[in-house]
Amino acid sequence: MEKQELFKNFKQYVQHNILSNFTDFECEKFAIYFDALKEWNNKFNLISFKTDFDLIYRHFCDSLYSAKAILGINPNLSACRIADLGTGSGMPGIPVKIALPDIKLTLVESITKKCTFLEEANKRLGFNIEVLNTRAEEIGQNPAHRQKYDFVLSRAVSKFSPNLEISIPLLKIGGHFLVHKTKNSVESKEEGLASVENALKHLGAKLEKIIEYKLPEQELDYCLLIFKKYKDTPAQFPRKTGIPEKKPL
Repeated sequence: MEKQELFKNFKQYVQHNILSNFTDFECEKFAIYFDALKEWNNKFNLISFKTDFDLIYRHFCDSLYSAKAILGINPNLSACRIADLGTGSGMPGIPVKIALPDIKLTLVESITKKCTFLEEANKRLGFNIEVLNTRAEEIGQNPAHRQKYDFVLSRAVSKFSPNLEISIPLLKIGGHFLVHKTKNSVESKEEGLASVENALKHLGAKLEKIIEYKLPEQELDYCLLIFKKYKDTPAQFPRKTGIPEKKPL
């Protein structure tokens, strides 16, 4: 399928299934991002995808469910500050920024060469995204970032409890943590929701909602978990780099 046809179908799918007001202009921004990803993915492994269809539906559409959730929670986007942790190739953050251009977005990524790509994508898209080449544990203890965000996003970060520990401290009270998971991983006793009850109590957050969805030509079922922060996170969290993974809450 040619690129033009692919993106025409992508636009229609998003309008019918995710964001009804998705425009031609936003679709063109996704095409710019698509080209940048494919170009840089030839230099080093930014993101795994088998086909162009896979990149668009498995990754772009999946990321846009965060945009849909944000709109439902906080329509006042001009005052909305969002961080995407361990963003890698820029997802879900960049797709969310394309769909909701009024947000103030910070991308956090510890691998320098990925940050070089993120800066290039930011330039091509004409955005003003902040790219931080650092660990989330470090900004979680930084007064410029701690408890400053309305939303924190996370996608393709495997270990659940450490993910919560580095994310929740960045949220304002009343803010939301949005994490993309497969339905199987959420239901897992070892790595799913059952495994993070203690972490949520320590960090001051509660599960508010689960949004389940399917993606075209994908065997797995997906979901977006939405957590709400209801009190201050104790000062000792997040712990120093490496400790959340070695000794999960």
